[in-house]
Amino acid sequence: MEKYTKKELCCIWLDSFLGLEYNYKIELSQMIVDCGINEFLARNKDGLISTLGAESYNTLQSSSNRAYLEFVLEGLSSRNIHAITIFSKNYPQSLKDVENPPLVLYCVGDLSLLNGENFAIVGSRRSLPSSIKVAENFSTELCSVGFNLVTGIAEGVDSAVLTATLQAGGKPISVIAGGIDNVYPKSNAELIKKVAECGLVIAEYPPETVPKPFHFPVRNRIIAGLSKGVLVVSGAIKSGTLYTAEHAESQSKTVFAVPYSVGVPSGAGCNELIKRGALLCDSPQDIIEYYGKEKKEKTVSLTETEKSVISVLSNGETHIEKICSALSKQIFEITPLLSILEMKGLIYKSGNVYGLARNDLEV
Repeated sequence: MEKYTKKELCCIWLDSFLGLEYNYKIELSQMIVDCGINEFLARNKDGLISTLGAESYNTLQSSSNRAYLEFVLEGLSSRNIHAITIFSKNYPQSLKDVENPPLVLYCVGDLSLLNGENFAIVGSRRSLPSSIKVAENFSTELCSVGFNLVTGIAEGVDSAVLTATLQAGGKPISVIAGGIDNVYPKSNAELIKKVAECGLVIAEYPPETVPKPFHFPVRNRIIAGLSKGVLVVSGAIKSGTLYTAEHAESQSKTVFAVPYSVGVPSGAGCNELIKRGALLCDSPQDIIEYYGKEKKEKTVSLTETEKSVISVLSNGETHIEKICSALSKQIFEITPLLSILEMKGLIYKSGNVYGLARNDLEV
């Protein structure tokens, strides 16, 4: 079982009372000093009764025993949950600076990511297929320059970000709205397991907490707080996604937004953010350059035939007929090869004209 300091234990114990309102927990946490739970109750009896009332104080008093605390700690340990309290050394400073910082972060996975090079990508559950592709592309590219990607766990953009990050070998961070035992939607239960194995899952409520509607917008302050910046991929004017952007703005974090054509409801919120000062972002390179990152292209192994195609295209965009002529090939012979190179991301196609997608290919 994990070892905690007296202040951490007192914090975990206090947070375990689901019926105790969050604002009371925050107020009471300010009374915690380096002492045991019983001493905490004794020292602050008058203040606790004044804040909570005698009945609630008696409830705390009746649970201020070793058996109850061990029950709470065993519940965390059995689920592989690490409780990072506001008094813990690895509690992110960026979260201490947000409005109403979480009292406890219930984490499963790689704790080092709490203080890592994190960037958030968020968007609507009801996004266009093209928006999902944008989310996947940005996730893959930002992973390649070392960002850990932070998002929620909803269907749509959240799921796309997590899945693409996992496929790219990156480190995803999912901040859920309820407790670890109650991931919503349930259809993403397997996805959240994979995130916990390769990245980090975070909740600010004890494991058994059932998510309620107000938990979702409140949760978004953590997504913004953990991240250097936030990209909004999609969102209607009244989308909950915009709460994340608002939290980021209030925390002086940079907000990026993908632009949309007029009349696209799921993108109207993004356009509104751009009007308000968010940075228009239509390429991952916008974010990569903003933070001074460098994209490291992967070396590519080419066959002799592939090299010959790359050599032809190194002189500039070329019509397929000229490619065939230069290589003494028929169109039906060269088309499959061009398709393979296009899928590898090495060339691009515009009608019947092809060009190099990368300028670092050696032939």
